[in-house]
Amino acid sequence: MVLFFCFVIANTIGSIPLFIAMMAPFAHHGAEINDATAISKLDFSTAGFDFNLSLACLLFPFALMLIAAFFIIKHIHGRSWKEVINGTNRIRWSRFFFGMMVWGIISAILFIISYFTESETISFQFQPVKFLILLVIALLFIPLQSSCEEFLFRGYLAQGIASWTKSRWWALVVPSVLFGLLHAANPEIKEYGFFVMMSQYVFLGFLFGLMTILDDGIELAMGVHSINNLFGAVLVNYKGSALQTYALFEITEINPAEEILPLVVSGIVVMAIFAYKYKWNFGIMHKKVSNRDTINYVPTS
Repeated sequence: MVLFFCFVIANTIGSIPLFIAMMAPFAHHGAEINDATAISKLDFSTAGFDFNLSLACLLFPFALMLIAAFFIIKHIHGRSWKEVINGTNRIRWSRFFFGMMVWGIISAILFIISYFTESETISFQFQPVKFLILLVIALLFIPLQSSCEEFLFRGYLAQGIASWTKSRWWALVVPSVLFGLLHAANPEIKEYGFFVMMSQYVFLGFLFGLMTILDDGIELAMGVHSINNLFGAVLVNYKGSALQTYALFEITEINPAEEILPLVVSGIVVMAIFAYKYKWNFGIMHKKVSNRDTINYVPTS
């Protein structure tokens, strides 16, 4: 019910700016039907739409969805948003920023390697004014968008599933698959194929879910997810991306199937670093969720 209401609010009130943007072409003489059709399919480049405005319109509903989730969960379940994050009333910001740092470094290393080994497919496209506007929009909205998805999928939904099933595995699998399916309408699916792209989305869902369960909270997942999307919006972009932006670099040729192995290796590396730093116990995955645990679905003891 909570997820349903949040999606309804985000896709009605939150979509008003995007609706206005879609209708804008008809306010000018010469606008064509296919312009609005392209925008409705999130293909802003075809419609000649300003990428910064389109990005803000796409990300705004997530901010509204997150606020709605805080309010609805508080009034339906009597729980604060901090309790959904880690079962307590204290947010571990150090984990959020550590997750950003580690995944950011890994992503930067992979990009540098790609830049020097496949330089013919990567072009520098710095546009100062547009990039600065992009930077402001991205830093403001992308952490909210990423945190919203983590809050609802790895926080609220996973906790509910764990409470119903008493299983951490179900709390990992179900939200991860649903998280992947949530991106089924992304333009990357049409551009590069359902199974290729879905494997990446679901893998990231499993990665975020596993680190959430092992770490007793979603702060690490929020950080990793945020920097992952920031890199895709600000540093390097490619044709067919759901986030079409004035990024510093553009990849003109991409084969997502070849990106799966580096993604998996990166996931293994980041999990190893987190496990070492936070002394994770992977054996907890096989333990039944306690009946007395009504707040946090992943107790460490």
